[in-house]
Amino acid sequence: MIFFIIILLCTGFIALFYIINKSNNKKNHRIQTETSPAIRNNPVDIGLMYFNGDGVSQNYKQALEYFEKAAASGYAQGILYKAIIYYEGLGVKADIEKAFELFENAAQKGNTKAMMILGQIYMDAQIVEQNYQKANEYFLMAARQGEGEALFNLGLIYLDGKGVDKDYSKARVYFEQAAQKGNMEAKTNLAFIYMNGQGVSRDLEKAREYFELSANQGDRKAEYNLALMYWNGEGGEKNTNKARGYFEKAAYQDDVEAQYFVANLYFTGNTVELDYKRAFSFYNKAAMQGYVKAQFMLGQMYEEGKGVLQNIDKAVYWYEQAADQNDMNAQYNLGYLYLTGKTSRINLQKAYDYFKKAAEQGYVLAQFNLGVMYYKGDGVIQDNHKAAAWFQKAADHNHKKSQLILGKMYLEGRGIPHDHQKGMELIRLSET
Repeated sequence: MIFFIIILLCTGFIALFYIINKSNNKKNHRIQTETSPAIRNNPVDIGLMYFNGDGVSQNYKQALEYFEKAAASGYAQGILYKAIIYYEGLGVKADIEKAFELFENAAQKGNTKAMMILGQIYMDAQIVEQNYQKANEYFLMAARQGEGEALFNLGLIYLDGKGVDKDYSKARVYFEQAAQKGNMEAKTNLAFIYMNGQGVSRDLEKAREYFELSANQGDRKAEYNLALMYWNGEGGEKNTNKARGYFEKAAYQDDVEAQYFVANLYFTGNTVELDYKRAFSFYNKAAMQGYVKAQFMLGQMYEEGKGVLQNIDKAVYWYEQAADQNDMNAQYNLGYLYLTGKTSRINLQKAYDYFKKAAEQGYVLAQFNLGVMYYKGDGVIQDNHKAAAWFQKAADHNHKKSQLILGKMYLEGRGIPHDHQKGMELIRLSET
């Protein structure tokens, strides 16, 4: 019995030792893989481990050491990453000139990424003068190696005529080649080419086809335009459910026009159940991106308390954002709020200023209100001549009250020459 117990104890100790030893071996193996990048032979691979923090602590200086070794051995990728480190100033003092020389060296050795970077540098006038011809040369070098993004950029160059003669046919060919390599934006641009008939016969069916391909890759412009085509039945069937689905996809990707469109659907209850809260949410997303129509609608919703608690101060804030972008609806509403004292207090000067801005853009009610202010001398020096001038502008747009008051002014010769016939004509016109 004692012998049997001793055997069990020994077996237990051996098992425990095996488990501990196995655990330590695993731990030591894990530590080795984390701290010993030398298991990779290529200095570029080791440099990338330090550059990306892949299995080791990120260390740009050590990455640079390996990239320099690779560069010295003629590795184009080593030269490229050495250039990136100096260009971005990663772990070293930024040296743009040195980086540029290295990018050129890597490009000469056939590195497509270096070619793309140089093309973009010349295109965007980064560190060198803008030179579309040079950009074109580098993108062409990369395109010859099958680089999809380079093909796309060449398409853009010919589409916009940057440094070359505008050529829609060449643009389309490059976009088609880029699209075959899966470039999402190339498909979207092909859709616009067929939609607008640029260098080809207008073909809405083909445009829709390309928008669909790009939308399925998540391009928000394609989603929005495909939604419009489904909504209007362009290039194929009309399907408002599919349209709404694509509108919302684009809206959630921060496409501002899609956000505004979806907000309008919920605000009006068009093809969906009326929902002011959801409308407010989408208007808010668009307004935060500076979309003027959405800013006006937020102001209106705060003023009326639709989908949100009524808050005149917030209404004023959003109207002001839209008014600053010259939205005459917002300008008029601000004028009215200050005229009636719906804000904290009546402010006739501000009312006049906003009415004038809207009136000068042809907003009829603002023209009428300016006429009334000059007629009564509210917030301005009373001036019958100016009153008549503003009433006339509104009357010309068939505003009935303006026609009536202006007619009476002609009868009285108030601010304008007495004209009984003209006065009676305006009064009769106001009654129709």
